[in-house]
This record gives sequence, C-alpha cells and structure tokens, in this order.
Amino acid sequence: MVNGKLKVENVSSKYHEAYNAIRKLKETFTCVGERFPPFLVGLCGELLVKMKLAEKGISFKSKGGQGGYDIRLENGKKIEVRSSLLKNEGLYPKDVRFFGWRIKKRGKEVGFDYLLCVAFDDDLANPKIYLFTKEEALKAGDVEIPRFKGVQKKLHLFRSHQEMEKAVRYNPRIVSNWEVEVNKLKHEFEFEKRWEILKV
Repeated sequence: MVNGKLKVENVSSKYHEAYNAIRKLKETFTCVGERFPPFLVGLCGELLVKMKLAEKGISFKSKGGQGGYDIRLENGKKIEVRSSLLKNEGLYPKDVRFFGWRIKKRGKEVGFDYLLCVAFDDDLANPKIYLFTKEEALKAGDVEIPRFKGVQKKLHLFRSHQEMEKAVRYNPRIVSNWEVEVNKLKHEFEFEKRWEILKV
C-alpha cells in the first residue's frame, strides 16, 4: 500500500512538473512579446487533469491525437479535456470576459463520456476544473455564431452573475438556458466535488 501511494504521488508530481514548465514557458513568451501557442494551453489543461486523476488514484491511459477524447479511464470511459483562458472574442461588451469551451461540433457526434473544462487565468495559474457527464453537456442549447460556424453547442462561464446578465442582454441568442443554469450553479460542477463519478 505504501509503495502504491508513493507511485501515485510520483506520477502526480511528474504531471505537476510538466504543468509548471509550460507556465514558465508562457512567462518567457510574454517577456519577449510573442504570442503563446494556443495548443499549449490545451496541453496544460490535459496535464493538470492527469495530475488530478493520479492524485485521486484513478487509473487512466492517454489517448493522444484526434478522435473525440483525450483520456481513457480503466473502466473504459472516455474523457475529453478542454481548456480556456479568460476571453471576450467580440461576442459581448468589452468589459465582459468569460471562459469558453466547445461542447459539440456541428454535424459531429461527441466521442466522450465526460467533459472536463479547465479554466485558467492569464498566467495559466489558479485553475478550476469543471466536470460534466455527456448527458449534462448535451443539454446545452444549439447556437448560431457567425464567427464560429462549426460550433453547435458550447459553454461560456462568466466571472460573475452581473457579467452573465449583461452578456445575455447584449447577445441573448448565443447564451442558452442551460448555460445560465450552469453559471448559477457552477461551484456544484467543480471537479473536487464530483470526481468520484469517474470511478463508476
């Protein structure tokens, strides 16, 4: 049992080390005024999720590549990890910022059983992970966003209820009722409160 615990801690610390390496790399990009590659934000989210899974003693395998999910659990369930920095994307008033994740591409079936949405601040720090089952995620309403024609379902999490309400007033067609409810209850979807459902 002690050896097993040491192994889990070692795996977790390795992922944490890799996560911190990407954070340092982002600092370097910022210092030289270069744009940080978006795919590294996604990789950072995957590393963080794997670190958390290892901490909880949940066995998994990395999938790698494309295919609708990133991680396969020992029980065969599939996890898709999506990551986001705070953004605006010209969809709402300039002072409204949100974390945003695509849930479903138009014309494509989802290939995951669980969707883990990782929210980072601008320094890739202070992460929050939100966990949704496939059934929960697909409750998101269909949207039509001219700039993102390939997105059929998405989730925007706002920093506050006030910002959410401002966004809805400004562009009500792209904020579904499901998103409003999730924003009101977002703390209930945090990974630390729900992680045990991954073991079922």
